[in-house]
Amino acid sequence: RLIEKVVELDADGVLISTIVTHSDVHKGHMQQLHRLAVERGLREELLLVSGGTQVSDQLARECGLDAGFGRGTRGQEVANFLVRKLRQRDSSR
Repeated sequence: RLIEKVVELDADGVLISTIVTHSDVHKGHMQQLHRLAVERGLREELLLVSGGTQVSDQLARECGLDAGFGRGTRGQEVANFLVRKLRQRDSSR
């Protein structure tokens, strides 16, 4: 449903919040989001970001996302990342 909403809104990015689980369900969700974006041909233009208290940038990137933000991250840091990446994307067109 999330990818359908991306298409409907012509979104530039998706930010998800996830809880790290012992059975690695969170990894599967992040990987699935990446995989679905690839399957729909959206991945090259779509920023995928995950956040949560135990999410790390490394973990998110290993799951195919562009970034991960964990405990102590301020909204301004996430917004700066998004703006910087969108500007880079637009300037390379």
